[in-house]
Amino acid sequence: MFNLFLLIRKDFILLRNFIPIFLLSILFIAYVQLDNSSMFATFQSLLLLVYSCSMDAQNNNTKFVIGLPVRRQEIVLAKYLSLVPYCFIGLVCSLALFLISLSFGYSISPVYWIGVSLTLLMIPLTVSIYLPIHYWLGYKNYYFNILFNVVITITTLNAGSSLSNSSVFSTITHLKLQDHLVPIGLIGIVYLFILYFSYKISLRLFSKEEL
Repeated sequence: MFNLFLLIRKDFILLRNFIPIFLLSILFIAYVQLDNSSMFATFQSLLLLVYSCSMDAQNNNTKFVIGLPVRRQEIVLAKYLSLVPYCFIGLVCSLALFLISLSFGYSISPVYWIGVSLTLLMIPLTVSIYLPIHYWLGYKNYYFNILFNVVITITTLNAGSSLSNSSVFSTITHLKLQDHLVPIGLIGIVYLFILYFSYKISLRLFSKEEL
């Protein structure tokens, strides 16, 4: 467990120069579509993970970490667990945007926090696609990371207007959880299975990689 903490801490050290750029991207999202897409600014926290993976590949950090008394399982698991602090940072940014909007008198969507919650659920699913590809490409994923960064930004810019006005989002906001416990439970099981399956694929790919 302590090794996992140190591995996540290592990523945060790598991110110290990227944090200002990340905060500027959050402000840009808020400026472009403050009325609705700011609730999805949490999605930008994915940039933190992508940047840390890019720095690992660029500086060959993984080769150094492998030489330490840590297992490959811990290295991969740390990447997945790093989503917890990243999502927390994104959540704090969404809260800050919410308070700033109120202070300037902007109208806040009544489903703001529902949008934030859905975004938090979308992040692990997106990572379950990204990390296996990251470990599959290895040190050749430079252009893939650039593409993924662009996709994240475009998705965040368009998610607010598209999802807020969608029939699916409207259905979710009026959903009574107590009346749909079984379907929600099944969806939760599938959700966890996808994350576990993604982790096992990433671990298998990383274990085969020659460093």
